[in-house]
Amino acid sequence: MAATVVASWATSAAPQGFGPEALAVAPTAESATADTSLVPSMDALPRRIEAAVAAAADRGADLIVAVLDRETGARVVGGGDAPVATASVVKLFIAEEVLYREALGEATLGEEDHELIRSMLRSSDDSAASLLWDLYGGPEIVEHVVERHRLTGTAPPVPGTGWWNTTTTASDLLTWYDDLLGGSALGAQATARIVGHLMEYTDEGVDGYDQRFGLPDGLDDDASELGVKQGWMCCVDGRWMHLSTGFFGDDHRFVVVAAAQESVLYDESDPLYETGFLPDTGVYDATEDGSAEHARRTLTLAVETAFGSGARP
Repeated sequence: MAATVVASWATSAAPQGFGPEALAVAPTAESATADTSLVPSMDALPRRIEAAVAAAADRGADLIVAVLDRETGARVVGGGDAPVATASVVKLFIAEEVLYREALGEATLGEEDHELIRSMLRSSDDSAASLLWDLYGGPEIVEHVVERHRLTGTAPPVPGTGWWNTTTTASDLLTWYDDLLGGSALGAQATARIVGHLMEYTDEGVDGYDQRFGLPDGLDDDASELGVKQGWMCCVDGRWMHLSTGFFGDDHRFVVVAAAQESVLYDESDPLYETGFLPDTGVYDATEDGSAEHARRTLTLAVETAFGSGARP
């Protein structure tokens, strides 16, 4: 599915060339040595994302990539915008709700509470998420976030299921991040806490799962001030779900959401090849699982393709 551009301004300019030179703003004599950070061209992104979606399909995955330029308001959404399971990305909503109630004086948080939020956001701590989910209203957390940010494609999990089955859209996540980074609703202190934790993400989750897939490895060192929240689980309709969401750039200018739902694939050399095994992350340790590694690599390749990381020296 082709990418679409939604912007606060109209343009009749055709997308720029597909080569790496289209990704960066042309340097001036003053900026050529002063700033080497990644500044993606919103004109070039639709074609790049379309290529990433096609490449992911070749690897057995359905891919969605969405990008927001907070400076101009331009949005690019490619691969569709259907609701997807959030997995651990819903931890953003949990953290917001808890800190919002603290800001209103409805909750008093101690150091242990803040440590739960820190571990949940930096290292995707499921136990911390479950505790806070139960303490602060469960599905009502999502309902409150939807109301505060006027989200149109986000819903709490079906009754009887866990927080990880919350659903959202790439567009809603762009909106949520934009509101967060703009200081909406939460206030400066709570915003700084969340943003700080996302920028201090750990390479591995508390369970040892590799958290560098997608944005961290795909953007590499080209993206300044990178902050991320990752999500992963298996199996959703018998497939892996991986999400890499976050922001980068001066003043957190760019917001990116990348999500891929991928068939469970094992290499021929893997003992699980063609066994029909599904690595249910609710009961199975997938830290060294071959299909998980394949799915993580798919999302990293998608980011590299969309932003040109693999094309630059």
